[in-house]
Parts: sequence; C-alpha cells; structure tokens
Amino acid sequence: MTDTPLLSVRDLSVSIRHGDGRHLPILTDVAFDLEAGDTLGVVGESGSGKSLLALAIIGLLPGVAEASGTIALAGENLLAASEGRLCEIRGDRIGMIFQEPMTALNPAMTIGDQIAEGLVWHRGLSWRDARAQAVDLLDQVRIPDAKRRAKTYPHEMSGGQRQRVGIAIALALKPALMIADEPTTALDVTVQAEVLDILDELAREYGMALMLVSHDLGVIARMCRRTIVMYAGRRMEEGGTSDVLTEPRNPYTRGLISAVPKRIGEGGRLSTIRGSVPRFDRLPAGCVFSDRCPDVITACHAGEPGWTRFTDERGVRCIRVEEEVR
Repeated sequence: MTDTPLLSVRDLSVSIRHGDGRHLPILTDVAFDLEAGDTLGVVGESGSGKSLLALAIIGLLPGVAEASGTIALAGENLLAASEGRLCEIRGDRIGMIFQEPMTALNPAMTIGDQIAEGLVWHRGLSWRDARAQAVDLLDQVRIPDAKRRAKTYPHEMSGGQRQRVGIAIALALKPALMIADEPTTALDVTVQAEVLDILDELAREYGMALMLVSHDLGVIARMCRRTIVMYAGRRMEEGGTSDVLTEPRNPYTRGLISAVPKRIGEGGRLSTIRGSVPRFDRLPAGCVFSDRCPDVITACHAGEPGWTRFTDERGVRCIRVEEEVR
C-alpha cells in the first residue's frame, strides 16, 4: 500500500439546489479510499445514490448539484479543479463506462472515430494512427471483424457490442482509475458474463483500479475485493467483499443478501425488503432505513447513527453496532 491512495474521498456531500434557493441533501458523509490496482464495489437499490457518487468523482454532476468535501486523485482535489483541468483528467486519468451505451455513444460518429477521439485530443496522435489503435482496442474487447466494425455506427451493433465499445473508449488512454456504472444491467446473462470477463481481464492487464457500481451482489462478489453498501445516499456498511457478504452487520445489507434468488431446486418464497427506498425529501426521522428495518427499536428514530469503524476495513452505520462497540 502507498502512503497516498490513488483515490481518497472524504466527507463528500452532494445536494440539489432548488429554484427557491433551498438545498436538498442527496449524498451525505461519504468517505473511502481506493488503492492503485484495487477493486471496489458500490452496491445498493436504485435510488441509493450510487450513480451520483460515480458522477461526482468524474466531475459530471448536473448543474443544479453542489458537492462539498474532498475527492482526491493521487493527492489532487478534483472538487477544487477547474473545468479545463477536469477535461484533462477525464479519459486520461479516470475512465468511465456508462450504464446505457446507446445514450453514451454519439449516433452520428463511427465507432472507430469515437474510440480514436480521445487518443487524438489527449495523446496528440494523428487520426490515422488513432483509428489504427481503435481497431486494436476493438479486437481486445473481442469485437469480431474489428476493422470493418470500426466503420459502423452504434445503431448497427447489439447492446453487448455497444457496451464493449464503451469499455474500449474508457480503456483507450489506459487510465489509472476505471469507474463502471451498472455496465451489464441491460444485457442477458451470457453477454453479462462475457463483458465482465473482458473488464476484469483488461483491468488486470493495465493495472487499473476499478470502482464498480451495481445493484447485483453476484457481480460485486465476482469482481470486487472490497464493497461499500449504500442506502438513501449514506454508507451503510463497508469491508472486504467476502466479509460483507458472509457476515453482514447492517440490517439493510442482510436484507439485500436475503433477497438474492437461491439456487434452482431449493424452493421457498423469495425474500424481500418491505417498502421502497424513500425519496430524499421524505427521509424518515433518525436512521434512514428505520421505516423498513426488521430490527428497528425506538432509539433508531431518535437520531441518525454515526459511522462506526470496528476494524481497519470494516465499518457500519447502525445504532446496535454503536452500542456493541461502546
């Protein structure tokens, strides 16, 4: 481990500014480190703030959002960086694979030119040389007949092929950090496995740190050494992935694990977490999970629990764990 992590997030909060001047908190008190070459999963239900966290790190928050705290990449605070500096960092130092490649790709540009563009602007390559590298990258992400497919447009490719193109674009500049936001959500199971294999293989080959955002615990278990569980914009639990999945300390984490479908033939009803993720302007008093928690007690409504770290890598937000540690 180095003295300075590749990515260090401290006291990160993101709020949405309303027209009347009010600010609605969305992310609150998010903090974690990610070392070079390490893998981190961020998991939670839709609406838990996972994608907003990814956008905050890469500097693509919507205009009505305001972030505070620190997001340091190799010691440089990205929240204090100018837009020009962020443009230099995106693609070059941080790559991102978006959830829906059809909307992330430019429908009016060929696949090859979209991959080549970053090489031209960031590396100063000629378009001819950049297009040649684009073909090589398409071959690396297992697109058949790469030279011909480089001349096609996004609508001429399948969803799985478009997602591989997204990986090729994100990998083109060999960034130190790769952020993948739900990269397999819209794909069938077989294609999901192929895309994850490619992402894992190339991340290892290039020595990149990987931050994988997903609602799928199976994907996180397969790809990530460490995991953060998020709910309503808060960290609920953090630790080594195997520890979090086998010895969860937060009731929300236990609920997510219980809701994973069991193997064929085991029978029984599918477990669920009652209710749904609350709107950010209608959070319950106290713990944000208190209105859905099966283990709720009166004290859970009195105030939001703080973050309790009980080992170097394990932490949890739950009043019951707070009481255990005291």
